[in-house]
Amino acid sequence: MSEIKEIKTDTMMPVIDKLLKDGKGVRIKVTGSSMYPFLRDKKDSVVLYRTALDRVKAGDIILVQRKEGAYVMHRVLLKLRSSVYILGDAQRRLEGPIYEGQILAKVETIWRGNRPIAGDSLVIRGLALLWTFAIPFRRIIMKSYRRLRNWQLMMKHKVFNCLPGDVESKI
Repeated sequence: MSEIKEIKTDTMMPVIDKLLKDGKGVRIKVTGSSMYPFLRDKKDSVVLYRTALDRVKAGDIILVQRKEGAYVMHRVLLKLRSSVYILGDAQRRLEGPIYEGQILAKVETIWRGNRPIAGDSLVIRGLALLWTFAIPFRRIIMKSYRRLRNWQLMMKHKVFNCLPGDVESKI
């Protein structure tokens, strides 16, 4: 079997941009944690299609190029006549304005393992809306989630913090 190479997005963007301009869809692996919990780092992938500002609406996930040149995929929180404001699902600070020329593509499909999820499905839109209202509480929610998840993993693997004497006394 041949070796699989991971290539940074910046390196591939000229190819991705050409494919998008040619009307093709492009599937890329999600990297980074700014869109957690909706998009998971190196686990999920997304299918992107070229889009324009007039086809973007609040709740969409879009790929943009920041003014300094970095690429980022975040959710549209607010759409105005000539720009949008975006926010990563794991973030609390709004970014923008993002103008037409900075918008490269829109996420049409999210791939979780082998399961496709429509990017504009009612379930995804509803959950994203609820998550948007939770912005002031995200840190607390995520901290609680991580603690619960760690507890579940400990229970699953039966990893307990036992003192050496505790093990002998239970035998």
